[in-house]
Amino acid sequence: MKSVYTDSALPEKETKIRCHFKEGIMMENAASALENAVLNYGDTPSVLILCGGGNNGGDGLALARKIYGKCRVSVLLVKMPQTEEARAQYETAKAVGVPFIDASSAMSEYTVFVDCMFGAGFHGELPPDILTLLHRVNAAKGIKIACDIPSGIDKTGCITTRDDNGSPVAFCADRTITMGALKTALFSDEAKDFVGVIEKADLGVSAAVFEKNSRPDAYLIEECDISLPHRTQKSAHKGMFGHTAVVAGEKTGAAVIAGTAALQFGSGLVTCVFPENEIPAEKNASFIMSPELMTSSSFPEKTTSVLLGSGFGTDRTNTLIDTISFICKMKEPAAVLDADFFSYPECGMLLEKLNSLENARIIITPHPKELCSLINTCFGEKNEVSFVAQHRFEFVHRWSGRFPNIVLAAKGANTFIAKNSEFFICDCGTNALAKAGSGDVLAGMCAALLAQKYSALDAAKTAVFAHASASNGFEPDYALTPLSLIEKIAYKNHRM
Repeated sequence: MKSVYTDSALPEKETKIRCHFKEGIMMENAASALENAVLNYGDTPSVLILCGGGNNGGDGLALARKIYGKCRVSVLLVKMPQTEEARAQYETAKAVGVPFIDASSAMSEYTVFVDCMFGAGFHGELPPDILTLLHRVNAAKGIKIACDIPSGIDKTGCITTRDDNGSPVAFCADRTITMGALKTALFSDEAKDFVGVIEKADLGVSAAVFEKNSRPDAYLIEECDISLPHRTQKSAHKGMFGHTAVVAGEKTGAAVIAGTAALQFGSGLVTCVFPENEIPAEKNASFIMSPELMTSSSFPEKTTSVLLGSGFGTDRTNTLIDTISFICKMKEPAAVLDADFFSYPECGMLLEKLNSLENARIIITPHPKELCSLINTCFGEKNEVSFVAQHRFEFVHRWSGRFPNIVLAAKGANTFIAKNSEFFICDCGTNALAKAGSGDVLAGMCAALLAQKYSALDAAKTAVFAHASASNGFEPDYALTPLSLIEKIAYKNHRM
């Protein structure tokens, strides 16, 4: 797993390293990393570097000096250098002949644009002149590279500057070269549209040294970090792989999708549990049920995990409470709570009960609106969805501190997974997943792994990563359906 840090966790480490470096060495290393990125786009790119007044701008000035003579390069200073290192780089760039242009210059002649305006130090809103410049640069054809963090994104991952339509505005990078360490700001939902491919560059010391004795704020999940439910024992039978019970409700299709995903992800048996008077008639069952799924009006005796919430409905309080009661009485309580579960005012009280069970394995999977409802219910607040979405990293940490025994998988453009003080990020999902039923597939996958005796944290990490990976390369991106996603999961798992 790759370590990810909030910006506040880094200055002390950087300061200690800088004390032992000659002036500008870290800036030189940053510029070298940017040089490698720029020269990757042809032998003679035409490069415009946008430089601010801080050390991020100093990185850009050092880059200009390094590539001057190798390709066509110009610098646009949005602010005169303010720091000692940046001023030194400015004087050196001028001395070697690097050309400087103003904001009125044409953008059409450049093929690569490098953003070195603000970096991690940005906060507040972009000044009007920078906003105008960004609109022009973002609209220009050519490759966009950001140094550390695209300008317009603050250290929490928020974008406070909006255009006339209310849309966020920041430098729209194809690649972000982040310096020293990965930053949590790069993994917010809003940032995902602006960061492009994220690459980490060292600043003259290896990651092992730079991150030594520093506890990461999060870990970025990679394929090597998950454990798929491959079967190694040849003398196997279905009872060895658990029995998932999916509570069906108002929208039966959601339970069917979740149950089918659970089967696809290794659960030995899956039963959809209906209220007795709602079990579909046998003659109609083939139209709404996958033939592999069983139906029942009660939980099977050997249930090993329960999934509650997918298509459940919002007026089934008695069934909700009865289901939580059943989970609490299981020999090894294991459950996934999703979707409609978060709409019940009782959900906070029920989560407190589940959190108090020492041996329970519980996963909850809210999307941003559901996370907002969950936060407001559990903390007695009245937050807006947009505010919770913008500050999801902080809210997930806060909620997990209150419910340390429950695994929270907060879905979004990037999914955050937390248990107590452990925090993980999955950033490989795509917008193809923005479709009804995708969340039911994930809930079924999580429940399947719980049924197969995974820990709640390992189940969440594995299911979330496999689910997100399956969305990659889906063509056309608008055509994903839950069943096609389930099929792709099996294909991806075979490849993994």
